[in-house]
Amino acid sequence: MERYRRGKTYRARTGSVNVLSGAPFGYRFIRKTPECSARYVIVEAEAALVAELFRRYVDEGASIADLTRWLTDSNTPTRTGKRRWDRSVVWGMLRNPAYAGTAVFGKTQVQHEPAGINRRARLEGRATPCPAKTIDRPREEWIAIPVPAIITPQTFERAAGRLEDNKRFAARNTKVPSLLQGLAACATCGYGYYRTSTRTTNKKIYYYRCLGSDDYRYEGGRVCTNKPVRADYLDTLVWDHVTGLLTDPALIRTEIDRRLQQARTADPARRERARLETALAAATRTITRMIEAYQEQLITIDELRARMPDLRAREANLRGQLDALTAQLADRDAYLKLAHNLEGFLSQLRAGTKTADVPERQRVLRLLVQDILIGPEKITIRHRIPIREHTPADHGQSPDADAEGDMHTGYPLRWRR
Repeated sequence: MERYRRGKTYRARTGSVNVLSGAPFGYRFIRKTPECSARYVIVEAEAALVAELFRRYVDEGASIADLTRWLTDSNTPTRTGKRRWDRSVVWGMLRNPAYAGTAVFGKTQVQHEPAGINRRARLEGRATPCPAKTIDRPREEWIAIPVPAIITPQTFERAAGRLEDNKRFAARNTKVPSLLQGLAACATCGYGYYRTSTRTTNKKIYYYRCLGSDDYRYEGGRVCTNKPVRADYLDTLVWDHVTGLLTDPALIRTEIDRRLQQARTADPARRERARLETALAAATRTITRMIEAYQEQLITIDELRARMPDLRAREANLRGQLDALTAQLADRDAYLKLAHNLEGFLSQLRAGTKTADVPERQRVLRLLVQDILIGPEKITIRHRIPIREHTPADHGQSPDADAEGDMHTGYPLRWRR
């Protein structure tokens, strides 16, 4: 694999299109033959749409959402054959330098660590199927390959400038932060909640809305029927509940004492970390030696292929264990620091609960609340610490109980009017 990678990099530096396995929308990739090398061929019908796409974006100031709707209404299939265009696809086309005559090789690389999962997969208990993820390379490491151009370089630069301006002056960079940002999730479909707003005759009202309830996000329509929740009511409910917990310092003291007791007996964790680092270094050296042995023709390619997957899997497993142990030791240091000044922290927090701004309240909530699940009839606040002591048989729950509230008649968060 290393020899194959070095060969492709060398061919890319010579300007060969053979290393590009496919072509974007507007081109057709012609594979190499014994007579000629691979090349890009412009598809006239698709190229006209690409040129019109850039013209509308640069000259007419159309938004990416407008361009997406225009391409979908034109019944033009995407490169993969879909009839519905996504905004991320249009955004990627506007950033693709191949349309200006320069394709790029080596924009990404594989990193041997588990990829992140979204909230829905985490709630369902799913894991990543492959212990690797793809990340972007630095722009200075990209290798340019000349291809036929559809638009001028000046048009592409203007589009890139507008994309940069949109990123800089986007509304999301200037809006007032919401209290439950990143914490609220749907109990039905598992998607997160985002803040939206509506305007009446004399004021603006904010709501938390489930991502799964938006029709335009999914090809078959919405996947969730949960209705929006008034943001001011839900913020007040959650903040009052958390500040109520802080009136009893014994609750937090009990939890910190329990974790400190674990930390005092966690010296084996550091020895385990040293053992994992030694094992990881040994696995990395073994992989390096195998590659060097193949380069010196001491082993065959079949022997390398037989042994390398196990070595790569062992290396990824050791890295995962080491990352988890590092996070555990970092949490331990945070507990030790907080325990020394708990009373002062709580007294200062109680004094500032009425005047604290939204970012400060966010910091407090993320320390004490794991997430908030919003359902049709119930709102569940899941804490990072137990809220009370009881036996496991009590309501069939564990000691880390959830705080739940039913939407009874007259309750301001109930769905019906």
